[in-house]
Formats: sequence, structure tokens, C-alpha cells
Amino acid sequence: MKTYLSAYFGSLLLSLVLTPAVIALALRYELFDRTSPRKVHSGRIARIGGAAIYISMMILIAAVYLLPNKIGDDFRQLGIKIIAMLFGATLLFVIGLIDDIRPVKTWIKFLSQISAAVFVCLFGIRIEIINVPDLFSLNFGIFSWPFTILWIVGVTNAVNFIDGLDGLAAGICAIACGTIAALAIYFGQAVLCVIMLALAGGLTGFLFFNFNPAKIFMGDCGSLFLGFIIASAAVMCTAKSQTLVAFALPLLSLGIPIFDTLFIMVNRLGQNKPVYVPDTEHFHHRLLRLGLKQRHVAVLAYAVTLLATGAGVFILAARSVKSIMIFVSILVLIILIFHVIGAIGVKQIMDALRRKYD
Repeated sequence: MKTYLSAYFGSLLLSLVLTPAVIALALRYELFDRTSPRKVHSGRIARIGGAAIYISMMILIAAVYLLPNKIGDDFRQLGIKIIAMLFGATLLFVIGLIDDIRPVKTWIKFLSQISAAVFVCLFGIRIEIINVPDLFSLNFGIFSWPFTILWIVGVTNAVNFIDGLDGLAAGICAIACGTIAALAIYFGQAVLCVIMLALAGGLTGFLFFNFNPAKIFMGDCGSLFLGFIIASAAVMCTAKSQTLVAFALPLLSLGIPIFDTLFIMVNRLGQNKPVYVPDTEHFHHRLLRLGLKQRHVAVLAYAVTLLATGAGVFILAARSVKSIMIFVSILVLIILIFHVIGAIGVKQIMDALRRKYD
């Protein structure tokens, strides 16, 4: 328990110290997030906050790796998978940092995401089997590779897309990290728990400066890194237990960014727009147009995420049909929320797709 607490609070304290230093560095070298019609901030806001999160987490992981206790031993024995995951996350952090300093072409970022996902798959971080007790077992076989790559790249982009409001992505990701950490403890994955707690601590410290009114944004270096490592950690948890709950809980904790990205893609395809063209149709943009303030939107998103995750915890105790019913019910609730705020209109989408393909 001491190691778990040290990982979280140690990273939190480091983030509290490092984030102001990153803000000062950004001010010195004029690394600001550009304003535009689709962005909700004004003024000069530093955009490389992901560096503080990344460094805080990595320092704590290195410290735990050197500990002369069971968790330290587990770190050293698990070695290759952890190194593969951290290497892939570091690659995307570097690509994102370069993009924050000097814009990188979209196809290069996308190719980097696929390459990082393929890399971790090579070292065995794959979703191969998902079991629903007393009902069925879904064996992906050769499709475990494309399914895992799709999941990792999808979540990475979902976190990147949702990072458009003060504290929104950081708060949701912190909840997701806490969820995976709890799941890791439940399934006896101490190393994974430490990594997620260290990341959650870094995010918590960062939120002190990122919550509205924000003094710094995480930038692509933060969102790409976060999306990748959370997605990969969820895969490791799923691969260890091979149960529906191991996949369901991370999915529910990331429900808002995942569904936001999915609906945005469907809407853009239906309107003959490129998928990667930025717009103001995201979840948070729609809520702002309804009259909510930035901090209210962020808190609402936290509440929905906590509600979905909390309800999902009951899946741990439920079995067979009950677990599926709870899972599907929560997904339907999230979809209804998006429908209510106008993020998805089934009839409009179907009409647009019909016009497109008729």
C-alpha cells in the first residue's frame, strides 16, 4: 500500500512543481496555443503541459523500478511488456511535442500512432480472448492484431479530440487511470496499478493549473501520450483476466471521448467532410452553446464519467446475463445524453448517408 500511495502522491507533488516550470518555459519560448474560431480560450496559454505529466510519471516509475520490494521485483520481471508500452507512449509524446512546437502533418501523426500500436502488439500486448462467464467466449484469433490496433489508435485520437476545454481531457483521463488502477489491483497486477496511479497523480497535479481558467494546456504531447498509455494499459488488463469486465470498465470510463469521436466521424462522413477536419460540433462545444460555462461542462463530464464507471463496478459482482445488461444499459445512457444535446441525430445521419451512397 505504501508503494501505491507513494506512486500517486509522489507524482502529484512532482507535477505541482514541474507544471509552473513548464509554463515559464513556454512563456520564454512563446509556445502558446493559437486562438481560432473553434477554440474557446483567449489570450496566451502555454500548450506543452503534457511534458510535466510525462516527466512526473516517468520519474516515479523509475523510482519504483529500483525499489527492493515485491513490486520492484515484479517490475523487473515483467520488463519487456512495460518497456514496450512506455517506449510506444514516449514515441507519441515526442511526436506530439514536435507538433506543439512546429505543426506536424496529420498523416505523420496517424502513422506514428499505428506504428506505436503495432509495436506493443509485437510484444504481446493484445486483446485475444474476452469471456462472458456462463455464456460464451470470444476468441479473436488473427483478428486480435487489428482489433487491438483499432482500440489503441481509436482511444488515442479520442483523447486528442476531447482536449478542447479547460480540464476536460485531464479530468476524464485521471478517472480512467483510477479505474484501471482499481481493476489492476482486483486482478493482481501490481505493476500496472503503480503505473496508472503515477499517471493519475501527475494528472491531478496538472489539473491545479489546467482547470478553468487554465494557465496551461497539455497539448498534443500530453493528449497523444495519455490516450496511448491508457489504451495500452486497458489492453494489458484485459489480456490478463480475459473477461468482459476488464474491457468494459476502461471503455465506460472513456465513454465520453470515445462516443464523441465516433459520432463526430459518422456526422462528418454523412456530410462528405474529411474525418480530421476540425470543427465546433464536439460534446463540449454543444454544451457551451447551450449556455453552460467551461467549468460546468468539465464538472458535468466528470460526473457522467464517474456515474458510468461507478455503475460499471457492479459488473464486477454480476455474472453472465446481468453483466451484459448492465454494460449495455450504461452505453445506452451515454448515447442518450449525446442525443439530447444534439451530438447525434439518427434520422439526419441516416438521411445523409442515404444521399451519399444512393
